[in-house]
Amino acid sequence: MSDSLSPQLLALNFCKNPLCADFGSLNAANYSLSLSINNPQIACVSCHSISPIISPTELNEEVTAQLEHMNLGLTACTNEQCENVGLNVQLHPSRYYAFGFSGDKQRYRCKSCQKTIVDRFSVKNPNLKTHVTILALLLTGFSLKEIAAKLKIQAKTLNDHIKSMATICRQKSSVFDHHWHNKGQHFHLGSDWNLLQPKSHNGVLWICTADLDSHYIALQSLNLSEQENITGHRFIGSDFLASINTAPPPPKSSTLRDILESMSTGHQERSHRNNPLHNQTQLNYPAKSSLVSPIYCTAAHYLRLNHSLGNKEQVVISMSFEPMLADAAMLSFNAMRQKQSLDLLYQLDDEKWTEGKAGSKPQIFKFKGSEVPWSLSEQWHLRGKADQRAICQLVESNLTQKQAHQLPKLSPVTHYMDRFHAMFKSSVNEPRRKRRPEGLLPLLDIYRAWNNLCHQEKPGETPAVNAGISEKPLSLDQLLQ
Repeated sequence: MSDSLSPQLLALNFCKNPLCADFGSLNAANYSLSLSINNPQIACVSCHSISPIISPTELNEEVTAQLEHMNLGLTACTNEQCENVGLNVQLHPSRYYAFGFSGDKQRYRCKSCQKTIVDRFSVKNPNLKTHVTILALLLTGFSLKEIAAKLKIQAKTLNDHIKSMATICRQKSSVFDHHWHNKGQHFHLGSDWNLLQPKSHNGVLWICTADLDSHYIALQSLNLSEQENITGHRFIGSDFLASINTAPPPPKSSTLRDILESMSTGHQERSHRNNPLHNQTQLNYPAKSSLVSPIYCTAAHYLRLNHSLGNKEQVVISMSFEPMLADAAMLSFNAMRQKQSLDLLYQLDDEKWTEGKAGSKPQIFKFKGSEVPWSLSEQWHLRGKADQRAICQLVESNLTQKQAHQLPKLSPVTHYMDRFHAMFKSSVNEPRRKRRPEGLLPLLDIYRAWNNLCHQEKPGETPAVNAGISEKPLSLDQLLQ
C-alpha cells in the first residue's frame, strides 16, 4: 500500500462493492494503488475491484463550478474567499446589511467581507410582457428562429432575453429549493441520466434527481464546463478517444431479466464501469466549452444534495441501473450510510407497473455478470402477461425487500427529461448547436423552474404544491416577475 493514500483520498475511493468484506472500509491497508500519470487507479485487496482515483481537490473544484452556475446573477456575495459566497440575501438576510439604493434597486453589504451587492430583483421586471411571450412560445414548440421572427427581434436580443429569464428562474428556484430542503426528515429521491443531445454525440450527460413523492426536480447537472484551463483528471480532453467501440448488446427478450443482463454486459465492457462515454470513439467535442469526467460531475451532483440532506433521519435513493450513479451516490452519502440513514437501490420497472398495487412476493435472482443479487416481483392481470419490477438493494439501512418493491416508480425523472427533449426539440437537435451545447443551459434553468412551479400534472397540483412548499401554481407572469 502506498503512503500516498491519504484519509482525504480514501474518503472518496473506498471499496463500493456491497458484497465485499471491506465494503466502505476506510482502512488504507485494504487497498493498493497504481499511480500512473495518465490513469491512476485504486484496487480493493479483498474483492480486486479496480476504479479510477477521484481527486478530492478536483472534486471540490467541480462542486464549486456547479454552485457558481446556480448562483450566477443571484443577489449574493460573490467573493470566493468569503464565508457568505453564494448565500442568497433573501434566504440569509442576517448575513447582510441593507445599504441604501442604487437607482431604484436595493443595495446590500456583506457583513463578512464588506462587498456591496445590488439586488436586481427588488424592482419589477421591465421586460415581463416580452419574457412571458417568449416562454409561452417556447413551451408550445416554437424554435428560437421562429420566435425571433415572430417578435421581430434579432437572434442576439432573443438570446439576451433568455439569459435574463434564466437568471430570474434560478432566483425563484433557489428560494423554493431552500424550503424543499427543510420540509421534513424523510426523503425518497429518484435519479436518472440521459444524453443532453442524443443525436449530437458530443459527450454531454444530463443527470437529474427528483423527489419521487412530489415529483419536485431537486437538482440537475451537466458534465460541461466553460473553464479554459482543463488540466487534471476532472476533464476529458478534446483529443479523447475511447478504447472500445462496441454498442451494448441487444436484450434477448423484453423481460426485465434479459434487459438487465444486456445492460450488465455493456457495463462490464467499459474501460471503467462508471464511465458511460467508454465507446464514444467519434466525439463531437464542444467548441467553446469543456467536458467534465462523468464520475466527477455525478459525484459533485450528489455532494450538493448531501450538503442539504446529510442531517436528515432517512434518505432513500432509487436510481436506474447505472454504476456511475451508484458509485457517486455511495461516496457522497457515505456518512449517512455509516449512520444507517441511507437506502440506495437500483430499480427497473415495466412501463405498465402500477404504483400502489400489491405485487407478488419478491423472488431473488441473479443473471450472468451480476455481482449483487436482485429481487423480482410481478403484478398479475386477468389477461395478458404480468408486469415486473426488479430491485437491487446496494445499501440497506431501513427498507425491507418487500418495502423496496412498494416504492414509487422512477417515471417522474424520466418523463421530465423526455418532455424537455420533446418541447425543445428544435433547439436540442439544431445542427449548429451540436458543438455548442452551452446554449441550452439557460433553457434548462427555465424549464426546471417552470416544471416545479407552474406545470400542473393534475388541476392545481404542481410539484411544489405537492411538496407543501407552494400554496398554488405560479402563472408565467409570477414565475418571471
